[in-house]
Amino acid sequence: MAKTLINGVAVLPYVTTGTLAAKTDSWLERIAPFNTHRMTLNRERSALLVIDMQKFFLDPASPSFTCGGLAIIPSIAETIRRFRQAGRPVIYTKHVHHPDNLDSGIMRDWWEGMCIEGSEASEIHPDLTPFPGEKVVLKHRYSAFYNTDLETILRCLKIEDLVIVGIMTNMCCESTARDAYFRDY
Repeated sequence: MAKTLINGVAVLPYVTTGTLAAKTDSWLERIAPFNTHRMTLNRERSALLVIDMQKFFLDPASPSFTCGGLAIIPSIAETIRRFRQAGRPVIYTKHVHHPDNLDSGIMRDWWEGMCIEGSEASEIHPDLTPFPGEKVVLKHRYSAFYNTDLETILRCLKIEDLVIVGIMTNMCCESTARDAYFRDY
């Protein structure tokens, strides 16, 4: 299995495109006994949120490289394709900060480096590039709802159900999912 160098240390990826399906099946099997609330997606009132699939998190040279991120790009690209084909909204987020850290708060204490708004690193991965007219929400915290216009956009589009995909499941995706739940999505 190929290793990635992070700060000069060889690291095995958490998942790869070759192991993702088997690991996903294993994880779903392990949580099945706890998954007692089956949900049904209302296709006509759904939107896709693509969370922070930026070069900053996907470039092995970045201080915030997330090693499993590259493995999920094909699955996310397919999900985006299906939402577009169904005529459903695809909304992206970009976690960015002002070059002078005016908006980073305590996050600068937790992260080595910041994703600077307008930088090459802040751009969405080229395999997932938003189409013209697709909304890109700029955010400064983990949740895509916190101090952004996301909720206004979703309400105006009459969205009831969200499908959330993206990087850092345990942080930005989970924070956004929890905030979505608090808002009855």
